[in-house]
Amino acid sequence: MSESTESFSFEDLEELDGHELQEMFGNLERRVRSLEREKGDLREERSDLVSQVKILRGAVGQIEGANSERRVLLRKFHEIRKTADISRSRRDRVNVLIPPPVDVLQEWLSETHRRLTTIDNDLTAVPTLPRELDAFRRFFEIQASIVMKAESEAAHSEYVSSVKKMKELTSKLDEGKKDHKAVTSKASEDSGFDTDGISRKEVRKTSNRISKIDKNLDRIDRERKGLRKELGRVKAYRRITGGRNRKVRFSEIKDKAKSGGTLSTIELDALLGAGSLSELASPESESRADKSDSRQPGRKKRRLGVSRRGPRKGNLASKRED
Repeated sequence: MSESTESFSFEDLEELDGHELQEMFGNLERRVRSLEREKGDLREERSDLVSQVKILRGAVGQIEGANSERRVLLRKFHEIRKTADISRSRRDRVNVLIPPPVDVLQEWLSETHRRLTTIDNDLTAVPTLPRELDAFRRFFEIQASIVMKAESEAAHSEYVSSVKKMKELTSKLDEGKKDHKAVTSKASEDSGFDTDGISRKEVRKTSNRISKIDKNLDRIDRERKGLRKELGRVKAYRRITGGRNRKVRFSEIKDKAKSGGTLSTIELDALLGAGSLSELASPESESRADKSDSRQPGRKKRRLGVSRRGPRKGNLASKRED
């Protein structure tokens, strides 16, 4: 027998007749097939979810990469705007104090310098000392204003340069926004999710669904294993009983056989199918058989081979002795 009946207990099955046993066998088969179908459906669903989560992870990676580049651009944009604000403040502060541009100030400085270094032939036109001191004071003020104005114009140049960089970054951000929309749209088409559903949260949600399916598959495998074992037990009992409708009790059959009672054909078939004939010999009969075997004298074994006390003599040697 391929399946050893010693590992099975048939006490509960002995109470069932053939029809009840057949119904039990059919129910077990249906439950096994139902679990196998459920397992197939779950494995197919798991395969789909694994494909989806792979696509989602790739899309999230692309989106996060685009977002990372966008964050870098935004950080640079804010840094440059801060620098531009500082340059503009320096420029505006000087322009409030000194409105004229540098070239006008330089013309004023040249004119003042000319007046201070030129002596008019008309002595009546020579400036008085207070007026001359006022001209010197004006000359030095214009010089200081030119220095401050130069710093203001440098700040203005920095501001203009910063604004130019900000415009370039704005263009890149606009392009990145378009690329982000394209990546998100493609990922949405590939995965079947809405653009709002492409996120790490959705990846975790799908992964949790896969883990739940794995637990259900483990449960189905355990339940299926138990059902198949029970199905094998019923199948073994049916094979032993020959599929007859009459109830068969192995314990009663064994006791009947050991006591020397007469066995019917069904009972004998059951013992043969169960391989229980070797168990029928009682310990007392086995011990008596052993004792009878021990009392029988053993045969004397014939000794093969010849014992010689001396070397074998040939014909010539015997003749010489005679």
